[in-house]
Amino acid sequence: MKKIFFTIGILIMAAAVISLVTSCARPKPQPFAKLEMVLVPAGSFQMGNELFERSRPVRQVTLTHNFYISKYEVTNQQYADMLNYALKKGYLDLGALSENSKRREARGTSKSSPKFQDVFDEHSRITFENGVFKPHPGFENHPVVEVTWNGAAFFCNMLGETEGLVPLYDTEEWKGQVYGETGYRLPTEAEWEYAAKFDDGRAFPWGNDEPDETRARIHQVIEDPADVKTAPVGSFSPAGDSKLGICDMAGNVAEWCNDWYNYYLPGDVTDPVGPGPSLFVNLPVFKEFRPLRVIRGGSFLTDPEYRKGMGPPFVMDSVIHPEAFDNSFRTYEYKALSRQTQGFRVVKIIAFRDDKPVYSARENLQ
Repeated sequence: MKKIFFTIGILIMAAAVISLVTSCARPKPQPFAKLEMVLVPAGSFQMGNELFERSRPVRQVTLTHNFYISKYEVTNQQYADMLNYALKKGYLDLGALSENSKRREARGTSKSSPKFQDVFDEHSRITFENGVFKPHPGFENHPVVEVTWNGAAFFCNMLGETEGLVPLYDTEEWKGQVYGETGYRLPTEAEWEYAAKFDDGRAFPWGNDEPDETRARIHQVIEDPADVKTAPVGSFSPAGDSKLGICDMAGNVAEWCNDWYNYYLPGDVTDPVGPGPSLFVNLPVFKEFRPLRVIRGGSFLTDPEYRKGMGPPFVMDSVIHPEAFDNSFRTYEYKALSRQTQGFRVVKIIAFRDDKPVYSARENLQ
């Protein structure tokens, strides 16, 4: 009899262990799609290019942290999923999404919160219907557009939250923590350029051959002002990939970086977080001055004549420069504006045990 009870006990314990192992092995559902990340090993490189006035001086930059960068630009599906997650959490202003709002857009709940994504703009490929954000059919895997710098930073915070990580952006002052905590943020300008050039100083992500339509989504003709002629992310892989296998770093959409747009500071540097607060440009349409953030990589639209003579904010700097596809070329955008040509990718930084917090410059204007 004792043997029978002993055997039954063993079987019960075994079943419990199997159940525990099975439950642990079963992946937990993600609130929104995980991004495929590429490891970028720490190293040094020559940042800048003497050919371009805005990319001078060339200097030696050393990055002492390994980091991960998303292989693809963030897609409409991923961004819509994030907005749905944020909406359920109460992080979005429902009033700004209602039909009675003067400016219908996705934005945060604080009074000072800027726009995140211009959902109802004619160029947006995300809709908000019956309380749900959805990508337009057929555009699920295209890069998100009409997203502001703040909206890209907000995505990073939400992605980190789903993994139990500290948000790296303060959404009141929009000050970003660059080093010191493990989490997601936008790439610094140095990280972006290093990931594109890596260890051989190449001119373009794929090498030194001039850009063409076999390597990147570029030079698209826009017949209808509402056209957004992006391509599904990764469409030009592997021909257009960087040496590390990162897709679409040139063309498709131009990409927000973490840094203010300002002049390079002279001299070699380690782990740069970018220059101080931006140049502030007068935008007569808004009757105010607005700061600039760095944009890299160029987009599907390149036209030196685009809105020529209209002035800011109508002219898009990344659109009018054919050189924008060069790994070293720097362009900019007015912070808190969103365009049909701009998206982003993210970086995940892993903190060292002895890291001290390092921040980018505080944001003063929305």
